[in-house]
Amino acid sequence: MGSELTLGGFGQQPERRGRLSKDQRALVRRAEHDRDTLLYEAKKQEFTAALRKRQTDNALYDITDVTHLAQELAAGDPYLAQQLDIIVKSFTRETASDLRRFGNGLGL
Repeated sequence: MGSELTLGGFGQQPERRGRLSKDQRALVRRAEHDRDTLLYEAKKQEFTAALRKRQTDNALYDITDVTHLAQELAAGDPYLAQQLDIIVKSFTRETASDLRRFGNGLGL
């Protein structure tokens, strides 16, 4: 009996297991490779999502900072406020575009 004997579930007879055939070993290797590939892809997607969230949060803080800075610099001057608003809007559009393009061409 020795180490070849494995126990079955309740009401099942123990079965004997010998060495795996070449095809069985190949099947096991393929299953392990597929599992590892899925785990890698899941971790990659999780990392990408975390990075995208961090970039989005940072971008929102940057936009808020630029907006407040523009308000301080304008100091109530309507003409200056109008000119600075153009810069703030351009910065906001570019930041949003950067976030949308994040990962393009990198396989992310």
